[in-house]
Amino acid sequence: MPERAASEPGSHGEGASEAAGGSRTSLVDWSLAERLAGALAGSGPEWSGSETELREVSDRAVQLVRRYTGLKPKADVPPAELVDRAEWARTNLDSFRELSARVEEHLERRISGSDTNGGGLQRTIVRAATGAEVGLAVGYLSQRVIGQYDVALLGPARAPRLLFVAPNLSSARARLGVDRDLFLRWIALHETTHAVHFAAVPWLRDHIGGIAEELFERAAVQVKPGELLGKLARLNPREIVRSMKAGELATLLWPEPQRRLLERLTATMTLVEGYAEHVMDAVGHELDAGFADLRRALDRDRERRGPLDSLVAKVLGLDMKLAQYARGKAFADEVVREHGIKTLNRAWRDPDNLPRPEELDSPGDWVNRVGAAHRFSRLFAGVRS
Repeated sequence: MPERAASEPGSHGEGASEAAGGSRTSLVDWSLAERLAGALAGSGPEWSGSETELREVSDRAVQLVRRYTGLKPKADVPPAELVDRAEWARTNLDSFRELSARVEEHLERRISGSDTNGGGLQRTIVRAATGAEVGLAVGYLSQRVIGQYDVALLGPARAPRLLFVAPNLSSARARLGVDRDLFLRWIALHETTHAVHFAAVPWLRDHIGGIAEELFERAAVQVKPGELLGKLARLNPREIVRSMKAGELATLLWPEPQRRLLERLTATMTLVEGYAEHVMDAVGHELDAGFADLRRALDRDRERRGPLDSLVAKVLGLDMKLAQYARGKAFADEVVREHGIKTLNRAWRDPDNLPRPEELDSPGDWVNRVGAAHRFSRLFAGVRS
């Protein structure tokens, strides 16, 4: 899943607030994060196509998505951009800065107040550790992410961007061993679905961002490391293993209010990702029978990751994202199969229509709650006649 012109390295580093007259030092060593991300990203293989070609394919995909879904964007869909790994990494580091700035003040207050003698050392350790963690995560992902709809979910709205990472387009196509043009159309379909979706449903950004901001702020203020360790020690080992495999360990450790927020956020993102997966397959099937083979090739590629890739994916939460794809797509597929795309689109009328966490595995319950579009259409037609 996921804009603005990427900043130059260091332009928003930890000294920025101090230079502006502030005294607060960031709790993330952004300079270290940038160095690690840049070193790990590398250059990668060249993509044989041009940005002009990519934009033509993406513009065509926008029209196909609009025709199938019936969604009507209320804002311009951003043009496709072909970027290298370094620019993708800088763009996403900027996004991490925006996210962290919302909770750093709360975290710093807790760190400074917890130990007046050792606060400075603790802050230094935290800055280095978080800088390294963010840098390594972004650097690793910069080698894997193919396309991204980049939208600011927190803070002031900014122009979204539709990014495609050129080296990763090339390496993924070669790894999958599929037709180049078919692969490009398929990738464009997925990312432009997100772009059309968010442009057609303006409240979706604020809804997701609002839940995320509340979750982050509550975690920063209320979650205490000592309590988390104590709770972890009391958990059943089998439950820990099951949750780690499902990418849901945080839901066991956080207090109940945070768990409910996380469940709501996960449910929304599961449907967003599943909706895109459903649209991509539905439109692709109409275009070319080869899309089904491409889907199978991608699924096989996801399954045969090496031990290191699997470990990193688990740590970064990528397994949870893949589970979102599958669970959300199953929900969308069943609703459309039984009731049509108009009924599925009822989810985008307002936040109350979004499926609740327990409804993701029971699409029929969700349909009964929000109503099936074709059922009401038939009823209205009968009244008119």
